[in-house]
Formats: sequence, structure tokens, C-alpha cells
Amino acid sequence: MGGSWSYSKSGVDLSAHREMHRYVLERMGKLEDRGIEPYGSFSQSVTVDGKVIALHIDGVGTKTIVLKKLGKLRVAGWDCVAVNVNDVACDNVEPVALLDYIALPSSDTDSFREIIDGIMDAAGELGVKLVGGETAIMPDLVNGIDVVCMVIGYKKGSGRYRARVGDLVVGVNSWGLHANGYTLARKIVESTLGSYNAVIDGVNIGEELSKPTPIYSRLVLEALGSGYASAAAHITGGSFYKAKRILPGEADMVIKAPEPPPIFKVLMKLGNVSPLEMYRVFNMGIGLVLTTSRDNLGELSRLIEEHGFHPYVIGEIIEGNGLVHVITPYGDIVEY
Repeated sequence: MGGSWSYSKSGVDLSAHREMHRYVLERMGKLEDRGIEPYGSFSQSVTVDGKVIALHIDGVGTKTIVLKKLGKLRVAGWDCVAVNVNDVACDNVEPVALLDYIALPSSDTDSFREIIDGIMDAAGELGVKLVGGETAIMPDLVNGIDVVCMVIGYKKGSGRYRARVGDLVVGVNSWGLHANGYTLARKIVESTLGSYNAVIDGVNIGEELSKPTPIYSRLVLEALGSGYASAAAHITGGSFYKAKRILPGEADMVIKAPEPPPIFKVLMKLGNVSPLEMYRVFNMGIGLVLTTSRDNLGELSRLIEEHGFHPYVIGEIIEGNGLVHVITPYGDIVEY
């Protein structure tokens, strides 16, 4: 069945991706300071007339290929909003407006309407306005559907939120793959099953891969605003790699990962993917990480449950050098 799969074999090189990020940050760093805050958080803030305005852009990626095949493109619109507001919330940013960019290979009005309806569903859930966007129909350039959103919001408070040595690490459950790792997931499913309409080990593949991304935004804003959480990290592409953003240089995060949900076990088994690779690509059941003092653990856990999610104490912050160490349930240790 094609041997073992990896992200690079499926067409995505995470090392090259991060090199691209380093390059653009280097170039941006040479710009004259114009009130732009330091880079490396989950959003970028610019001070305009004394107000701190945050901007962020992200897309749904190749998940749209799966959603199109399953007739669930409305989820793509929802996800486009969710991935953005979840990110900016980690910088204590409350979203106020959205822009979208939808690229299609043909004048497919039905798909377009489904995506817009999904965007409006999520925007309505948050009380955020969609104020405009761009629709590009490019038959000679685009083969699938690309869905991207940009969020604009106000930053509440000042400074960057950082974990503290001695904090506990609390994981919040994911709803599946969210909108990341689909290039690898698709290659696994298509090379082994040939269809998303399959049930393996009791797992409905199509149902699992078309689940929406949860909106954590309100939970995160309340957790940071109340002081119950010292920092928050949205766990997306690259698994726990982004948790490095909330670590000061003198601290490490040590995570003992819980047992992953069944969909991840099925993908690992079907694609003969190593645990190390799985924990470099997917969220593995944890979609959000919050850090908190031991005194605030009870209140934070209560807050998470009030928002309809499940809290898991999965680690702690220790003295170190800004690294994240994940001990997987399979005995491997992944270092970011």
C-alpha cells in the first residue's frame, strides 16, 4: 500500500515551510519601525491613533478538497473564520470584522454560496461582520477551491501573554483534524481506501474528516481576561510547535500527551505513519493549550467546561530554553 506515509512524502516539507517564515520575518524586520509590535505571536498589531489594531490571515487549505467530495463546503466557510479568531484570541484580540478570499476554477455558484453561508454562520455566532472580500475565478491557475479569511480586531490589554515557570499546562479537546494535515490525511485515505465513504475500526472516515473546527475564541478571551490563564496557544499545523510562542526564553513546556482520538489511530495505522510524524503534523486530540497557576486550575477547568469543552492537565512549565517536549502515549519524545 505504498509503504509508510509522511508529510514530506505527501508533498509538504515543514522544514521548508518554516524557512519561508524565517525569511519573511527577516525581511519584515528590516522595515522602519512604524508602531508595529514584535513578531512571533499569533497576530500582528499596529498602533493607529492610539488604538491597537490586530490583523491576521489564514485559510482552510486542502481540507476543501475533502469537503467538496463530501458535499460539505459549508464547513470550509465556518473553518475559515474559526482558524483566524482562535489564533488572534491567543493575543487577547477580540475580532470585529472579516474579509474573505475565495478562489475557484470555474463559475461554481453553488459551491460559492455554501462557503459564504458557512462564513456567515460563524460570523453570526461571534457577532462579527463580514465587510467584504475577493472572489477569483481562475480556470487556468486554480484546480481546486481555496478559502481564506482575514480578521481585524482590537487588542485588549497590552504586552504578550507568556507562560510562567511552575504553571500547569491544560489541554482543551479538539474535534478532530480541524483544518490541518489534510494533505497527509488525503494521501493516506486515497492510497489505501480509495474513498472517504468508509468505516474503519468503527470510525466513519468521511464524517471525521468533515468535522468543523471549534471556535475557542470566547473561551480564550475570558480565560485571559479573568486571569485564570497566563497564556494560550492554538494548536494547528505542526502540532504543538506553536506552543513555543507562549514560552519565555528561560522556560520549557513538558507535555505528557493523552491517548489520541480514534481517527488519529486509524490514519496512523492505514498510512503506517510513525508516532513521531503524527505528533509533528496533527493536533492529536488537543486543539488548544492554556497555561495556569495551580491556584487557578479549578476556575479555569470550570470555565472550559462552561464553554462546552473538556480540560486535561497534560503538563507543566519548567526552567529551560524555550522548548516544547511532548511524551507520546507510544513512548516517543518529540521536541519542538
